[in-house]
Amino acid sequence: MRRFGKTLIMVAVMVSMVSFVAAQGGPKLVVEEKVIDLGEVPQGVVKDVKFDLRNEGSGPLTVKSVRPTCGCTVAEYDKEIPAGGTGSVRAKLDTTGFKGAISKSVLVMTDDLSAPIVTLAIKAIVKPYIDVMPRALVRFNALQKEKAEQKVVVVGTERSGAFTVTGVESESDAFEVSYRALGDGEKIEGRSDTQYEVVIRLLEDAPVGPISSVVKVMTTAPEAKVVEIKVFGVLRALLRVTPPELQFGAVEAVQAPGRNLIIVNNRPGTSVEITEAVVDDPAFTTEIVPIDQGKRYQVTVSIKRDASIGVKDAVLVLKTTDPDTPELRVPVRASLR
Repeated sequence: MRRFGKTLIMVAVMVSMVSFVAAQGGPKLVVEEKVIDLGEVPQGVVKDVKFDLRNEGSGPLTVKSVRPTCGCTVAEYDKEIPAGGTGSVRAKLDTTGFKGAISKSVLVMTDDLSAPIVTLAIKAIVKPYIDVMPRALVRFNALQKEKAEQKVVVVGTERSGAFTVTGVESESDAFEVSYRALGDGEKIEGRSDTQYEVVIRLLEDAPVGPISSVVKVMTTAPEAKVVEIKVFGVLRALLRVTPPELQFGAVEAVQAPGRNLIIVNNRPGTSVEITEAVVDDPAFTTEIVPIDQGKRYQVTVSIKRDASIGVKDAVLVLKTTDPDTPELRVPVRASLR
């Protein structure tokens, strides 16, 4: 109750301070146009936007900082506006990588106690010169070594007119990309006659883990010489080990601490056995426990009570019956006291 009472007193003091400042006069920020709608904007264009600020208070207004969101860059702003004076925030909206209706915000922090943070917004409808159907973003959720590919269609618009795709390339070695002009019976109806199919295919030796890349389509359109397709997703291992390494940290051997890891068989319709688990350091022992025979295993690695002290940098070797992954290697680290 005493702490609650102190909180109420602090709130009351803060409210009184704001009321006192307001009564004595101070800065007051007024923004007549907090949302600027640019309407239709060609993709790739950088638009300059200006927000007008006015100080209707009786003291100078200090703009402490201005923070833009993704896609916006604040070029400059007036850091102090005198009483009765005006200033501005100048921002740039880069439409590259955007399509359709977008809204980007700019946060303005000032010493106006009645409204210390004001949110400004820029709206636009981004019209691409060259469209990508169904969209310029491809997602993969694939299993290692399985065939996985995604297809998109690069389509002309009324802005681009006719053009030719001259090449495609990927920023990642995990993909191979190709393209071809679509024939009359393959094209999307109601769209431009200029249409190309782009195929993004995962390679068999693509590395396991998150996928994040960009595929670039080169064209002869002067306003869209490069069309970007973003690629996201994940490539899952046939056998997944969690965690990827065992860290004991600084421990006492006499306590015989242990750590667990889980092995999961992601290959559908198959059974994989963990036949052996050995650490290449005699300080450790292992135990294999089937959780779901053929699909999921727990391996426990423990430190022997009589293990010699010192830093241990070892490797746990797991033998499996999987033909593609006959062996898994997991780092094991400990500092024994």
